[in-house]
Parts: sequence; C-alpha cells; structure tokens
Amino acid sequence: MKRHGFSGMPASHGASLSHRSIGSTGQRDAPGRVFKNRKMPGRMGGVQRTVKNVWVYQIDPARNLLYLKGQVPGPQGSFLFVKDSIYKKPDRALLPFPTHFSQEGEPEDLEPLIADLGDIDPFMAAD
Repeated sequence: MKRHGFSGMPASHGASLSHRSIGSTGQRDAPGRVFKNRKMPGRMGGVQRTVKNVWVYQIDPARNLLYLKGQVPGPQGSFLFVKDSIYKKPDRALLPFPTHFSQEGEPEDLEPLIADLGDIDPFMAAD
C-alpha cells in the first residue's frame, strides 16, 4: 500500500483478511495473464540517495570529522559518500578547498582546515 499509494480494500462489506491487499491483478479468461509492469507488493527502501547543495565547512583530519551544512541521508553510523558537485561550477578562487589528501608520513596532530565564512558563523544559532 505504501509503496504504490494503494488505498486498500474496505474495512467491512465482506472484505475479510484482505484489507491491505492490492485487489485485482488482471482479467479472467482473456488474456489470462498479468500484464507487465503491474504494481505488486515487494521490497521498498534501501535505495542510495543523492543530496545536492551540501556544503563542507570544515575538515578535521585528526578526529576524522567533516563539518557539513545541509541534509545527510541515512541512519547514524551509516556510510556517507562525499564527492565534488557536478551541478554547479566551482569558483576557481576557492579551489582546491575543501579537498584534503593525507600524505604518507604526515604527522598525526594535524590542524583542522576551516573555510573562510566571512562575517557570519554558521555554527552559531540565529538570534
């Protein structure tokens, strides 16, 4: 019902044990089959999602943290794939920030990279 937006069967008038069923799936003798692409019950969810316009404000390699502004899909503790945007061309003056590639032999006590935010701090609550 939730997958395809079906309304279901009536609560009474002879519909016993089939309140959430899909109803009829085809005709009778002719054509005697179920047509292709018929909306049927099945697995829903677990699909990879892409969220656009998420800004990376800070990278803290010492603590393995990314500070993002925007939506982050999925439950806590799940994997998150971050890649450069393909929808907007970046400002060439800001490249290569916020990309960070750690080098071999780089010290463990790294300083966090902080984006130039101007006069407004995005981590402070608006008054």
